[in-house]
Amino acid sequence: MNEETVLSMRRSGKGYNEICRLTGMTKNQVGYICRRHGEGGFVGGSFPLTDQQVADIVNKSGFDYVGGYEATKKPITVRCRQCGRTFERQFHVFRDVVNGTWKCGNECPLCRTDRQQEREQERERQRREEAEREARIKAEQRATKEAELISRQTEERLAIHVCKNCGKEYCIGVTGYNSAKYCSEKCMKRWAMRVKNDRRLRRMKQRKHDTDITLEKLFARDGGVCYLCGGRCSWDDVADGNAGDSYPSIDHVRPLSKGGTHEWNNVKLAHRKCNWEKRDS
Repeated sequence: MNEETVLSMRRSGKGYNEICRLTGMTKNQVGYICRRHGEGGFVGGSFPLTDQQVADIVNKSGFDYVGGYEATKKPITVRCRQCGRTFERQFHVFRDVVNGTWKCGNECPLCRTDRQQEREQERERQRREEAEREARIKAEQRATKEAELISRQTEERLAIHVCKNCGKEYCIGVTGYNSAKYCSEKCMKRWAMRVKNDRRLRRMKQRKHDTDITLEKLFARDGGVCYLCGGRCSWDDVADGNAGDSYPSIDHVRPLSKGGTHEWNNVKLAHRKCNWEKRDS
C-alpha cells in the first residue's frame, strides 16, 4: 500500500480510522504519511480541501453544499433536499457521516424540529379529543341519571302506596302529598305522636309505676281542675274524634324523660293544651 493511496483517501475526506481500516495500517503510520505531505492537520482549523471535494462529501451525506467552507471544525452552509431550507453545521460532521462514525449527522435539524412540532400537535389533538370524549361520556351519564330519576319519580307518583298510619291506599299524583309512607301530613304527625307515646310507655315500664292510674281516676282526684292554669277540664271538648285544648290529660310533674315515675305522687290533671305547652319542663 503506497503513500499516494493514503493521501488520495485523505484528500477525499476520509479520517484516520477509516484509512486504517481500509489499508490495514496503524494510525501512527497513516498520521506520519499525512503530516509529512501536509494532509494531517486539524491544527489552526485548516484542512486543504477544495469546494468540489467538500460538495462531494456533503452530497454523499444527503445534503447540497451551499458554501462557507473554511476549515474542518468551522460551520458550512448546506441545503436540505427534503424541505429546501438552509442551515449551518460543522464540516467534520458530514465527513464523519460519510465515514460511518456519526449516525445522526444526516438529519436536517429544521425537519427534526418540524417533526417534533407535528408530534406535539398530534399529542395535543389526542389530548383534546380525549377530554372531549370524557366530557361527552359524563354528559351522557348525567342525562341518563336524570332520566332515570324522572322515571323513578313518575313511577313513584303513579304507584299505589299504603299509608303507614291509617293503612289506606293512596296515589301521590292524586293526593298531591309527596310521601311514599303517609297519605297526608295529618297521618304523618299522628304516626310521629304514636312513636313518641310508644317510647314514653317503654320508659314507664322500665321504671317503677302504678298500673291503676287512669285519666278518670285522676280527674276525680283533682276535681277536674287543671293544676297549671286553674281552669276546668271538659270531657266534651271533642271535634271529629280529636281532643280539644281543654280536654283532660295526665301530666307528670317531673317528666319521664328527666327521671320521673308514673306514680300518684308525680301525676296531676292538666288541660291538653297546657300539658303540651309545658312539655318536658
